[in-house]
Amino acid sequence: MPLKDLVKKLNIVKPRDIAIKLNEKKDTLTILLKRSSTVYTNVIPEVPFPISHPHFVILKKLNGADVCIIKDISKLDKISCENLKKLLDKLYFIPRIEKIVSLEASGDKFEWETITDKGRRRFNTKGRSSVIFIGDKIVISDTNDNIYQIDNIKSLDKRSRSIIQSIF
Repeated sequence: MPLKDLVKKLNIVKPRDIAIKLNEKKDTLTILLKRSSTVYTNVIPEVPFPISHPHFVILKKLNGADVCIIKDISKLDKISCENLKKLLDKLYFIPRIEKIVSLEASGDKFEWETITDKGRRRFNTKGRSSVIFIGDKIVISDTNDNIYQIDNIKSLDKRSRSIIQSIF
């Protein structure tokens, strides 16, 4: 399939060509594709790469059929962006660690006590492979498969950085 046909099939829309409204009762979106004046209701956003490309979103019907793709949601108009982010925050719960209160190691098990943007969290990880460094970002997967994120290790306070660096 030629690239041109693939791109058309993917239906990648420009942020200026879409308007997004939130249906808070159903936790779905209503979208308007401005170029075709097509309205879709009961749309669900999917973030296929929440860590590496969090602004890349696929909008799908409830039956799973793709409606369109937005390559960078940060370029949407303010209201559409807020509506989409509000639903994404509900669907993709990834607490952002702001401070590490303590980190206790026992063999290959680690007990974390943290302050996140969602409040105080205590969780356990197993092995160093559960902590992934991506540049200055750190992604942590706990023993219950929950994901936590440090957006930038340099933005942590000195004590938190010291705790991480002493173990990892």
